[in-house]
Amino acid sequence: MHLPFDMTTVAWLADHRVGWLTALMRGTSFLGDINGYIFVTTFIYVTLDKALAVRLSLIVTGTMCLNHALKLAIGNPRPFVREGDFITKWAVPRPEIELLRGDFSTPSGHAMGSASFYSYLFGAVRRRDVRIVAVVAILLIGASRPYLGVHYVADVLLGWALGLAAGLLALRDGERLAKWWSRRPYSRQIGLVLAASLVYIFATWAANGWRFDDQPRTAVAYAGAITGILAGRPLELVYVGFDPKSASWLFKAFRFVLTVALTILCLEALGLVAAVLADRHSVGGYALQYLRYALVGVVNLFVAPWVFTRLGWAERAHIPPRQAAQSGLRSVAVASRPKA
Repeated sequence: MHLPFDMTTVAWLADHRVGWLTALMRGTSFLGDINGYIFVTTFIYVTLDKALAVRLSLIVTGTMCLNHALKLAIGNPRPFVREGDFITKWAVPRPEIELLRGDFSTPSGHAMGSASFYSYLFGAVRRRDVRIVAVVAILLIGASRPYLGVHYVADVLLGWALGLAAGLLALRDGERLAKWWSRRPYSRQIGLVLAASLVYIFATWAANGWRFDDQPRTAVAYAGAITGILAGRPLELVYVGFDPKSASWLFKAFRFVLTVALTILCLEALGLVAAVLADRHSVGGYALQYLRYALVGVVNLFVAPWVFTRLGWAERAHIPPRQAAQSGLRSVAVASRPKA
């Protein structure tokens, strides 16, 4: 199903770019990419509010899972791909061109993910400055995609609509869903997320005509990330339980840098291992991709806090026994208790 979206606006933008605006659009586009979300959520997680960071992470990864499913179902090529001049028309780095050329266009993942992420942040944090940043981020991230030539305007409008709907739905039902989930035993939580991931991966693979390429591979990464988030969060609550507001901003900065460094190290190291063990476009490659992002989630949410807590860069918050039990882990380690 190929949608005949209007090329007029995208072509005009491609012919009238200016240097400083292109640099700005590339920067804001980064904030709507997976690496941008890792930076933002990690900062919130280790310095401000763990629960908010986890929910934002789940919202944006869940939205991106839906986005990739829709892209595969619609199958609309990006602007300038049919015309064959995308290399000269896209204002993105060459490595990104190679990644995007085989990716579908509709709806825009940047617009959809940012709308869900920042609309939830807007509703969850009742501060004027945060809300202004959220609105500006949604507008700039979405606008950057047609400007850079990689999306139609209609892709962005559809992405905004779907992302806002996801964010509003999470604001309305997120608390109730979180309470329901926390009452499941940890083993059942892992079983449910593994089963859901398997169904989703097979569905996206089937929608891609059972072909092994980067389309479902990207979807596999987001499914793995959700698994890692849901696996790592209860472990941190019970066995670490750090207080993100504790210590000075200097130590908060140390925590942020350490967590990002461990996350990137894990991501790159596992990527190298996966490249050696299996072809990226194979069943084994997909499985390792899933495992890679699942482990990255556990490292970010559990391993890094365990390390910086041991280094004395954060204090432990008191964990009520009921909350520990609701996390799904039935036994609470001595390490999860606050120091005397």
